[in-house]
Amino acid sequence: MILETNDLIDWIADRELLLITAWTPELVAALEWNEPLAEALAGELHAAMMTTLLRRGTESNFLNLIARSGIGIEPKAEKAVAGRFYDVTLKLARAASRRRREEASRLIFAYRRATVVNDDRAKPGYHALDGILLPFDHPFWRRWYPPIDIDDCRCSVAPVTRSQFARLGEPVTSEDELAERESRLSAAWPPAFERLLDFQRV
Repeated sequence: MILETNDLIDWIADRELLLITAWTPELVAALEWNEPLAEALAGELHAAMMTTLLRRGTESNFLNLIARSGIGIEPKAEKAVAGRFYDVTLKLARAASRRRREEASRLIFAYRRATVVNDDRAKPGYHALDGILLPFDHPFWRRWYPPIDIDDCRCSVAPVTRSQFARLGEPVTSEDELAERESRLSAAWPPAFERLLDFQRV
């Protein structure tokens, strides 16, 4: 757990400028601020997140730290903006860490299988991902390795060994079915986050 936390801290620290650049337009839109103010806030949020993680704190500690910093917006909006920054940034870091660990163990795994939480919260554009089973190195995973959207994506991909594949008793998704499914997938990260999608470039 400590090793994973250190990986997350390193990822977030190394991508400070990329994160600030990506979050600035999101904050401009959310708060109707001008770009310099939004960029400054993104920097403050990044610094507070680093402080929180280095202290082995939680999201609650992060939100308290932001509340004490007095960034000058209404408390409810402040909590929403800061919470979204924390959740999404951590999601990106975890996805990158998970993908690196999978690739390091790639000789063990032969396939990957996607799962989607199909409930009322799931966006319609996610459903087609559910159950896709493909070879570990299939190029599809470069396009659709979760998270596939900035918000609310509860999709996941699990690596599968040959023995697990045999026990599953499911066929590998055919290229025809894959093309049909991919035509129904509709999710995308904002363009400003493109350089942060390490988990899709491995």
